[in-house]
Amino acid sequence: MALRIIFPERGRVQLQTFEVRAPGEREVTVRTAYSLMSIGTEMTILYARYDPGTHFAAMFSFPQLQTGVQAVARVEAVGGAVSEIRPGDYIFMRMAHTSHWTLPAEQCSVIPEGLDLRSACWCGLAKTAFRAAYVAPFQLGGEVLIVGAGPVGQMAVRWAKSAGMARIVAIDISAPRLRHAARGGATHCVEGRLSDQRAMLLTLSGGSGFDVVVDSTGSAPVFSETLGLIAGYGKLVLLGDTGYPTKQCLTSDVMKKGLTIVATHDHHDRGGWTERKIDALFFKLVRDGSFRLDDLVTHTFSPTECEHAYALVSDRREDAVGVLFDWAQSR
Repeated sequence: MALRIIFPERGRVQLQTFEVRAPGEREVTVRTAYSLMSIGTEMTILYARYDPGTHFAAMFSFPQLQTGVQAVARVEAVGGAVSEIRPGDYIFMRMAHTSHWTLPAEQCSVIPEGLDLRSACWCGLAKTAFRAAYVAPFQLGGEVLIVGAGPVGQMAVRWAKSAGMARIVAIDISAPRLRHAARGGATHCVEGRLSDQRAMLLTLSGGSGFDVVVDSTGSAPVFSETLGLIAGYGKLVLLGDTGYPTKQCLTSDVMKKGLTIVATHDHHDRGGWTERKIDALFFKLVRDGSFRLDDLVTHTFSPTECEHAYALVSDRREDAVGVLFDWAQSR
């Protein structure tokens, strides 16, 4: 019998048993090794922090049976038409917190041998942040302000470092998160809120604002605050996904400075950068040591402790970055 973490109702977490079916011709059945919590998105869903009429409201309801979005697993069986994946391979998948799963082979990326599986779990959030790096774009010698040093903000910092950006500024209210950002490549870390640190941030930008600002927070009020920190003809990249888009308000900075605002997410394939292509690049950079993920998993739980895991993120979010479920502990 397989296990999965579900949200039976608003604010409640439960471990549930379910049946896994055999794979079809183009499918694989896998046993999960680790799954990584997507803190922002999962808390938005768990507590229904979104307005009616939003895409969150259209996609999610209770009971919510598919909770997570990134995991690594060992392939146990493959369908007759699957040749690129074999039993025994480890794969990354954009799937829920479950002990087993059957899914299309096309939605799996084989993890190279020797790559740490806990590090491979970051592939989903890294893929989301890559979309921001592409549309910005992150350029050699450039500068960027990354607002929010949560999980996806951490990935944005590391893509900026990998791209050779000269000035990578991260701001967050959490000192522990900023220490992770510094280890990942941030050249300057500012603790506090945008409204309180505006003068310091402008000084770091040379006085005129940043060419690129990435908002990874998903907090609607932050949207307006970022606009005053962007240089003329600069760009705001919306990476965090808010459940309250009507509260994201423009300011006169947009027209006065000719700003560009672009939103991006993990399913936005642009310029031929498919999910599997990004996965392969991420795996290469991690294996080469140029995409540092050491110590980024801050908490590890057994799936049987799922209620405690979500309570931690709810009550002490500033302390959490990588919250990992170890499915070996559920066997």
